[in-house]
Amino acid sequence: MKILAAIHDLMFSSKVNAAARGKAISWLPRGTPVAEHVAKEKPDVLLIDLASPALNAVEAVRHTREDLIAAARDAGADHVMSKGEFARRLPELLQGD
Repeated sequence: MKILAAIHDLMFSSKVNAAARGKAISWLPRGTPVAEHVAKEKPDVLLIDLASPALNAVEAVRHTREDLIAAARDAGADHVMSKGEFARRLPELLQGD
């Protein structure tokens, strides 16, 4: 399973690493064009912090959470969830083979 992560929150990144249970994760550095990297790498799982001001993850106006959710779905996201739900479901989400 190829996992690509665009999360720059240090505390949350450590939760992702713990939940991955040894699975390899490719971490995108700040400033990396996410869409271009995804098109090139074709990951099975993309973990991204849509609310991060450092990421231009979804090219959409960020007026409301509904806009973020709609933009993520329009961009092809299978699941869009809060950080809390994401943290709770992280082990399950990373266990697919």
